[in-house]
Amino acid sequence: MRLILAASGIFLSLLVTGCTASVEGGVTDPEAAEQAVAELFADNGERVLMQASAEDILDQQALDSTASPDEQKFIIQTEQGIFSMTQAQLNQYLAIRRAEEAQKAQASANQSGLISPYGRVVSRTVLASPTAAAPRAVVKAAAIDPTTIKSTKSVPGAFDQYVGPSLSFTKGPSDMKNADGSHACVMTFDDGPHHDRDARIYDILDAKGVKAVFFFLGQKVQANPNTAKEAKARGHEIGYHSWDHKNLRAESLATVQADFKKGLAAFNALGLQPKVFRPPFGNYNSGIIATAQNYGMAVVNWSNDSLDWKIKTAAGITSRVLEQSAPGDIVLLHSIHERSIEALPDIIDGLKAQGCRFISMQSWIARATS
Repeated sequence: MRLILAASGIFLSLLVTGCTASVEGGVTDPEAAEQAVAELFADNGERVLMQASAEDILDQQALDSTASPDEQKFIIQTEQGIFSMTQAQLNQYLAIRRAEEAQKAQASANQSGLISPYGRVVSRTVLASPTAAAPRAVVKAAAIDPTTIKSTKSVPGAFDQYVGPSLSFTKGPSDMKNADGSHACVMTFDDGPHHDRDARIYDILDAKGVKAVFFFLGQKVQANPNTAKEAKARGHEIGYHSWDHKNLRAESLATVQADFKKGLAAFNALGLQPKVFRPPFGNYNSGIIATAQNYGMAVVNWSNDSLDWKIKTAAGITSRVLEQSAPGDIVLLHSIHERSIEALPDIIDGLKAQGCRFISMQSWIARATS
């Protein structure tokens, strides 16, 4: 993602409905509320309403010039008017505003409701307790045969530098093909470890004979240490994804360095030594790359985005991944969504049918840069 706007004095509000969060003694339970907002944002991204100050500058021409013609666009209403943004641009737009509003939001949280990393919740439903809500039902999609879904994407001639900002590529996607006609690819998961969902993903991967890369948040590693350690015990790679998913590109170098120090301390306390770093929102700069390298980590994003934060069905997520797959893909999923877990077996089967042979991230890096 490339920076596409200049901003100052920015205010962000997310106008959402149907959010559930528990309140006890007038204070919102942070964990329950944050989970509610995270899932709401993921499920209802089209409901975002952004309010910007008069000083804020958005340039549609600049937005268009930094987006690929085939990328899906979202129509966003701001006080300046209506703009068309890609998902990556929207992520960055939200994150920049979050950075400026964080301090003010913290101070006003008790007066105006929950403050989340994604903005201010201005509408919510209060539950009696965190356990009062019924478990979220997983809606089963109509059965599909993933082995029949073909990729419609032409094989790129080279890897976009965005895929590996700290890497010096000497090979491209076509070089990831094997002698038997298959090709190498990597499965990755962001935003865990969730106390329950990541463990279920481990079971699916074991059943399918696949090893993956889990880009964990330091905050969640500290909260769910056993789930984090289990990933390593089952043979998966562990990557660093920041302490709390703050947009580090919008922060000072000192803040970036403090994030790495704090987050990696939580990893190291469990004997976890990440070799790869994925910046939140895929946003990076030279300071972030240098900091990661100082800790012995390569910076790696993705080439096949499942959009599982937005697509609401397992079948839709499966089709999205399989239809845009290419040799050498690094597939991005998020372990926080039920529908992503439901889609995972079909995604694996479909990618295997297309010739994908899953390899480790370290093997992928070696092949792409040797």
